[in-house]
Amino acid sequence: MIQSFRQLKDRIKSIENTRKITRAMEMVSAAKLNKVKGSFLSSKNYFGQMERILFNLLSDIEPAKHPLLEKRKIKKSIAVMVIASDTGLCSTYNNNLIKVAKDFTDKIGREKAKIVAVGKEVFAYFKKEDYAINNYYLGLRGKFSEEIAIDMTNTLTNLFVNGEADEIYIAHTQFSPNLRHKPVIEKFLDIEYEKKEKKYYMLEPDKENILNELISKYLLDKIRMILLDSFTAEHSARMLAMKLATDNADELIDTLTLLKNKARQAAITKEVLEIALSAEALKG
Repeated sequence: MIQSFRQLKDRIKSIENTRKITRAMEMVSAAKLNKVKGSFLSSKNYFGQMERILFNLLSDIEPAKHPLLEKRKIKKSIAVMVIASDTGLCSTYNNNLIKVAKDFTDKIGREKAKIVAVGKEVFAYFKKEDYAINNYYLGLRGKFSEEIAIDMTNTLTNLFVNGEADEIYIAHTQFSPNLRHKPVIEKFLDIEYEKKEKKYYMLEPDKENILNELISKYLLDKIRMILLDSFTAEHSARMLAMKLATDNADELIDTLTLLKNKARQAAITKEVLEIALSAEALKG
């Protein structure tokens, strides 16, 4: 009984140490979430307006054949950029996204798919499954970088323009305020848009220069928004996972403390009984 008491005491101490770690990680994730979430929400309206202007303009001017608007009938190769995290401890965030991406690549045909991996978890999985990995970005750790966003945009557009990929998609996780984050796959290239009623814009100096500049800006901002969206969902998922781990540790500590007190009480009762029996025996 004394040994059981000591074991419970050691186990409680071990869980308390683990709880300190999970609580600290929860606070760190919350701080990172607030920072990246602010950037994501502040940029969301701007990107929405830019997208609306571009799509209205494309409907209005009947653009000449632009390389990033080209729809190719024969799809020999399709690139998929998959954005997950570099580390775990974020519940099902990585697994859900990888499953959606894998189902998509299996549907289009593994032999056609080219993977652009963002995050160590994605890179490790698709490399193990022997997919064709065209490029990869590791070590971002949920931190947005303008240089990385520019490099990603250039990588994807070059794949399309050079004919190495006939379509490009991006698999990522959308942030949701109710914390039910959803893995999605969005088409990046070619640019798809719905034709709307013409508004007859007056353009200066000319439509080609304006269109080229606007499309380049649009693609970069789309990558930026997707990265911020993914990182917001990642930090949110990790914060929630660490909170649940901390709450579970609290419940387990309470349960073990109760068992420890019962074990100590049983040990004391046993000692009292032994003393009483010894006293009776001495009276003989």
